[in-house]
Amino acid sequence: MTEHQDRSADDSVRVSDDPADVEKVHSLISDMDVAMLTTVDSGSPDRRLVSRPLSTQVAEDDGDVLFLVRSSSSVAADVRADPRVNVAYSSMKAWVSLTGTATLVEDPDLVERLWSKGAEAFMEGGPDNPDNVVLKVSGDTAHYWGGESLVGTAVSTVRALTGRNKKDEGSSTVVDLP
Repeated sequence: MTEHQDRSADDSVRVSDDPADVEKVHSLISDMDVAMLTTVDSGSPDRRLVSRPLSTQVAEDDGDVLFLVRSSSSVAADVRADPRVNVAYSSMKAWVSLTGTATLVEDPDLVERLWSKGAEAFMEGGPDNPDNVVLKVSGDTAHYWGGESLVGTAVSTVRALTGRNKKDEGSSTVVDLP
């Protein structure tokens, strides 16, 4: 396991590749449905960043996440032009920032398995529509804050912001994903 403390005036970060931390990331993401996916805007001359809400269909054990998107959408165009992405999750007790590489998976059987009433509300033509594809984000790292309880997260966040962390207490963890 790789672990170190990176202390600056306002943040304390623990870095880890411990399988227990990978499982913690999976657990946190599995409990959060909607994510904000950030891509580099392929239609923008200044290559600005753009974020969109997407519903996570599957959060895999290794930190990868799957979404349903339209192949003809701007998010798909962005991924084709630059596959580097960030996926941000937020709940009452935790925040997760997943950094990785996105790919479009044109697998009708996988689309069918992931299809739901929620997908039907936002995507046309059902799972048989060839324009409906899977966007897979292969996570490289996940940075998370909190995750134990609402009160515990609030206390550790306030401590981090005020510089009152205990010497061995990290306010957040960066996990190197397999």
